[in-house]
Amino acid sequence: MGEIPFPRGVRDLMPNEAIARNYMLERIERVYRSFGFLPISTPCIESLEVLKAKDVIGEENKLIFELKDQNNGLRYDHTVGLARYISMHNSMPLPFKRYAIGPVWRMDEPQRLRLREFWQADVDILGGDPVQADAEAIAAGAAALDALGIDYTMRINSRQIVDALMAKLGVESEASTVMRIMDKADKIGMDGVAKELEKAGISGDVIDGIIAFVGIKGSNGEKIKQIDNMVGNSDSTSEISETIKMLGKYPIKGKIVIDTSVVRGIDYYTGIVIETTDNTGKGGTSSICSGGRYENLVSRFSDTKLPGVGLSIGIDRVLDIINFSSSEKRTYADVFVAWIKEQNYEYALKSAIGLRNLGINADINNANRNISNQLSYASSLGIPYVAIVGNSEQEKEVVKLRDMESGSEEELGLEEAAKRISQGL
Repeated sequence: MGEIPFPRGVRDLMPNEAIARNYMLERIERVYRSFGFLPISTPCIESLEVLKAKDVIGEENKLIFELKDQNNGLRYDHTVGLARYISMHNSMPLPFKRYAIGPVWRMDEPQRLRLREFWQADVDILGGDPVQADAEAIAAGAAALDALGIDYTMRINSRQIVDALMAKLGVESEASTVMRIMDKADKIGMDGVAKELEKAGISGDVIDGIIAFVGIKGSNGEKIKQIDNMVGNSDSTSEISETIKMLGKYPIKGKIVIDTSVVRGIDYYTGIVIETTDNTGKGGTSSICSGGRYENLVSRFSDTKLPGVGLSIGIDRVLDIINFSSSEKRTYADVFVAWIKEQNYEYALKSAIGLRNLGINADINNANRNISNQLSYASSLGIPYVAIVGNSEQEKEVVKLRDMESGSEEELGLEEAAKRISQGL
């Protein structure tokens, strides 16, 4: 049929890549569970009425994958499904701590570190004390990145601070436009921000104030003082100050910094806003972990006003940053059971099943090939041990366990073989 068509913005994973991703997902889920977050499962398909309810994801509605003639779409993120879920199942005890790991879809223009189908690992806390919940969610995301060995900086801002600045500068009516331009600071630089603000009709004095605000430098404490002086009061910085102080109680390895240029999610975030970049520079300015506090999301689907805070790790971006395609682990098998002659197969199968029952991941030769080819096959997959079965081993009810690295061999019963394999892994 010639060249096989393949969709843009999606990708196949080779076994070593899929294993690397599974390893990452397992580590993240273990961390989330350790914080007491609970799993729920929501469908990949949601009603368009839910996905587009009162512009729940704002201007990015255009990125929703719509299913033709179905009035449904693929989920854009895990948060909308959570808001819909909690509105339908409102008997959950509060605060409700939930995690979700899985694929989401966006009709975006594919490019490096930006796919149309990608995985996210979310935590959300609905209800509870805002400062404590914000710190707990941020710390959970940080602990997950720590478990993956990522060198990162979490950049934190607050909508309360930005709203106070807009009021101080007298541009509340143009706030959405101004904040969208401010959020481009990483990509277009301060000069670019100034030019775009000018094009948008913002006055020179206001532009100077915004540039000064975005360019605030110093320690977190010094930034708080500068912000207070700039907006004229400390009320807007009280929550972020307390959250930063609370985060100091957690054993976080990455950097936590206040960054006044972070103004993402302006359509629904109402408090803390988080963007995380890796410190290696491999991800550029792309965020690998982001989120924030939302007050009104659940109320879009019910009369209940249930504030929450959420954070999401971009699995595919982290995978690309750590160059997961170079992973050398190509199998889960700890041992490959090889057999000499066809009459040895049933005993080889019995041995493989026995090893599996003893907690060893055991592959078995399922092809008519000689022992040399079987050893080459096991070596090509990086399987550390081969259990060889011939007439002699079958009669003695043992296996000849070969260490593929050293080449040493010894005859062992299944329990001894399993113990030796476990010790060598």
